[in-house]
Formats: sequence, structure tokens, C-alpha cells
Amino acid sequence: MKKNKIVKLIWGISIVLILIDQISKFVVQYYAQEPIGDGIFSITLIENTGMAFGLSTGNTKNIVLTMIILLIIANFIRNQKDRIDTKTAIAISMILAGGVSNLIDRIIQGGVIDFIKIKGFAIFNLADCYIVIGWVLLVVFLIKYNREIVGGKDCEKQ
Repeated sequence: MKKNKIVKLIWGISIVLILIDQISKFVVQYYAQEPIGDGIFSITLIENTGMAFGLSTGNTKNIVLTMIILLIIANFIRNQKDRIDTKTAIAISMILAGGVSNLIDRIIQGGVIDFIKIKGFAIFNLADCYIVIGWVLLVVFLIKYNREIVGGKDCEKQ
């Protein structure tokens, strides 16, 4: 895929995912002031000023750390855009969208809005799901790519 198309794809997917996450948080804040459901899955509105799973409070540190991670991802995209395929672009888009959407919450509201509760596990939001799924996909794609290179597919061409 051409360099500019990859960048447009990454930003297009990221913007759509950010909008979905921000709208979901708005809807939950407006309509779910009280917890909904009490089974394995429920909707429970909280504001998380820490990192993932409520670790490490201190909003300023979290904003700086998030910005550094996002800048590293942006630099990776800039340097590797000619090597990024569609699947990898989707994974990167998910990570970028999750980070940006949670950063928007931290800047505007002072903390991240979490609302998806899994009994006995954690409370999180769609952006958190994007980040986790995106990183898992990225690792899987990189392992597959490395196996293809080490496995001889690229070596046979030489």
C-alpha cells in the first residue's frame, strides 16, 4: 500500500474509533449515573485518575507518559510507513485511538471515564479495549512477519 494511503488509513480509523469511544463515554455519563446490571458484565461509571486498572494516580504523570508513548508511535509510523501493511495499520490505529481518546479525557475531565465492569476483574472503557487488542494484534503480526523472514521466505528470493 502507498505511504500516503497508509497514513490516511491510520488517521481515518483512529478518528472513527475516538469518536465511538467519546460518544460511548458521553452516553454512559448522561444515562447511567447509577450502575446498570449486576451479573458478570455491568455498566458502572467511574473516573480513573490512575493508569490502567487504577494503578498509579497522578494525572500529570499519566498525561506526560501517554504523550511520550503516542509520540513514539507517531515516529514509528513516520519511519516505517512504507513497510506497514493494512493489518498492521489497523492495529496501530487502535493503539493510537485508545491513547488519544483517554488523553482527551485526562485533559478535559482530569481522569479517564471507565464504565465496562467485569465482575471480579476490572472497570475499563472502549479505548482501553482498543489499546489491548491493538497491541495483541501488533505483536501477532510482528511475530508472523519475523517467522516469514527467518523461515526463509525472504531468503529464498535472494
